[in-house]
Amino acid sequence: MSSESFITLPPDSTGKNVRTVQKTIGATTVHEEVFVVGSPRKLVGVYQYASPVVTGSTTSGYVYHSFFNPTTSTDLVAVRYLRINWVTAASAVYIEAALFRITSVSGGTTVPVTNVGKKDTNYPDPTIDIRYANPTVTLAQKMLSFITPGAVGQTIGIVEQYYKGPDGRSEIILRPGEGLALRQQAAGDADFRVIFVIEWEQFQGLPVVV
Repeated sequence: MSSESFITLPPDSTGKNVRTVQKTIGATTVHEEVFVVGSPRKLVGVYQYASPVVTGSTTSGYVYHSFFNPTTSTDLVAVRYLRINWVTAASAVYIEAALFRITSVSGGTTVPVTNVGKKDTNYPDPTIDIRYANPTVTLAQKMLSFITPGAVGQTIGIVEQYYKGPDGRSEIILRPGEGLALRQQAAGDADFRVIFVIEWEQFQGLPVVV
């Protein structure tokens, strides 16, 4: 993991050259120093995943999708974008659905990492555990919730969240052994259809600029 540090430069005229842009202002030649916007993160890769459509369940507490940074991972995960499409194929019930932080996951149907899209095909395969069809999870904090649609064509079940901030402070950071799960809080409906789309960055280093 990287950390903040510093270096001591030698005296003027005997050290490293500094990159500048040379301009003439009036009769004077001036140098504007070039700065590179850096980050405390060492980027591993940026990824996006779109789930299959999961048919609704009448079971209270049913988990439709989970997304988990394995305990064996050496990377941190920053969630940058999340979209939930929770719609109905026919009239259904109005219940609460929620996105939770989770601390463990097992069971359900595991998604191969080859189903995950890479923002750049040169990135390595992600080290992420993605599941659907009612995996067993250990719930932590509720991160967001909404009311599911009860009529065909309603948009109240379509949720879109952007977490990307210039300093990283608005992102959801998932450390090894942490994840997210989309769950219904009461008995649902077989006419639900649920899709989960997520974009994330895997990195090493500091989560934010401090």
